[in-house]
Amino acid sequence: MAFYKKLSTGWQYRISYKDANGKYREKSKKGFKTKAQAQSAAMEAELLLKKNSFVNRDQSLLDYYKTWAKVYKKPHVAERTWKKYEQTQKHIETYFGNTLLRDITPTRYQEIVNLFTSKYSQETADNFHYHIQSAVRIAVREKVIDTNFCDGAVVKSNINKKAIENKFLEETEYLKLIEDSYSKSQYASYFLIYLAAVTGMRFGELLGLTWDNVDFNNKMLHLDKSFDYTDSKEFIPLKSKSSKRSIPIDRKTLNLIQKRRDKEEFNSSQNRIIDGVSNAAVNKIIKKIVNRPVTIHSLRHTYASFLISKGVDLISVSQILGHENLNITLKVYAHQLENLKNKNNDRIRNIFDDFGRISDERV
Repeated sequence: MAFYKKLSTGWQYRISYKDANGKYREKSKKGFKTKAQAQSAAMEAELLLKKNSFVNRDQSLLDYYKTWAKVYKKPHVAERTWKKYEQTQKHIETYFGNTLLRDITPTRYQEIVNLFTSKYSQETADNFHYHIQSAVRIAVREKVIDTNFCDGAVVKSNINKKAIENKFLEETEYLKLIEDSYSKSQYASYFLIYLAAVTGMRFGELLGLTWDNVDFNNKMLHLDKSFDYTDSKEFIPLKSKSSKRSIPIDRKTLNLIQKRRDKEEFNSSQNRIIDGVSNAAVNKIIKKIVNRPVTIHSLRHTYASFLISKGVDLISVSQILGHENLNITLKVYAHQLENLKNKNNDRIRNIFDDFGRISDERV
């Protein structure tokens, strides 16, 4: 409710209201020439206060992030992914403390990012920035703050990240690994390596495969779960909703899976296709085959890169990998797209060369 008073300097309004925390506060302004002007200004102020009365603008980034992560992420991501969000929470506590959201400017945020990237790898820095940016985006939508101070930030780690060549195998290395792992596929570790190489699946997804995931008629693998190989040793949800997908497999691979199913000793109590394989052992074998420090995850990157080099469209590659959106695929495989540029330039030239020949023949 507004109250009005005539002063020697003009009319004044005074408004009493409750803030988002339930505390009574007062807002006033004076210097209006007429009471009507004071009433009009008071009405506008009351509408604005009413609009913001349910919004707590005194929240710290840390407190808001905790709530956001719990509501928007925890119910929808795998436990190992949730741990990354918890790690970001610890980083926020370290670098921001109890700084209020409304007190963080783009420049201040960039200063903290610069400090963070001087100590952490690019992958960790990307997670840190992406998590905070996503939370703050919701804060803007809820009108806790007006703009997202993360937008436009430059996130570039000064720490030498894992060499790009160790994330991908050369085509000759890739094909040799497929051949070697296939020839020893009677052993679970080699069988898993082979499947990883020809499907691009994550390690936990491979361990989570059960016989009902194999569609022999349509030559597909239908992924619906993963496996927690570090803690519970139980089935867990996939990394994200988009990770639930179907992957095409060739006849040779299908026959290999069929042979494995026909051998009773490979049928685990959980109906899993692959059992008793450790990440460390698999990585050791891959390193031995390739003769450099590539990992099981390198096979996922190489699989996708190989498909792109063979002309498979990015949307299909993104869906097969289970990426949440196409931007992730574009970011990870930008180098491969660059390699394809000349090849695609030649394809474009050939398209119009053919068009030109057809036109000439008609003349």
